[in-house]
Amino acid sequence: MLSLVTIAEAREQLRLDYGDTGGPDDPWLEIMIPAISQAVALWLKEEWRLYVPERDTDGAIVVGEDGNPVPAEDANGKIVQPVVRAAVLIELDSQYQFRSGEGKDNAVPSDAGYGYALNKTSTALLQPLRKPTVA
Repeated sequence: MLSLVTIAEAREQLRLDYGDTGGPDDPWLEIMIPAISQAVALWLKEEWRLYVPERDTDGAIVVGEDGNPVPAEDANGKIVQPVVRAAVLIELDSQYQFRSGEGKDNAVPSDAGYGYALNKTSTALLQPLRKPTVA
């Protein structure tokens, strides 16, 4: 399961202070962190875009056999792009605040149609990383 942020990071974003024992919102976070992580990955269209690219000793991006950048790794695994982490945390905050649907300030205008997977702020942060497509 793809989780681009930790429960501890999510708790900090949501200002949930339960100490080390967890809290009543943890089951919700355990569902929503992977769900929102997946939504972000699907919106970007290519999984490699989620991660900081590995660089060689000359600073060039390392490319794998598939032609895509190889994700950089540290002791915790693949390094998530800071803007991706920020978008996931912002989206979590929005979903937490408006569990039954989008709030007035974050709603997609009715004349813009429907089908938006992420809120306006998350979309704006991620736009530079998204794979361009032609309609």
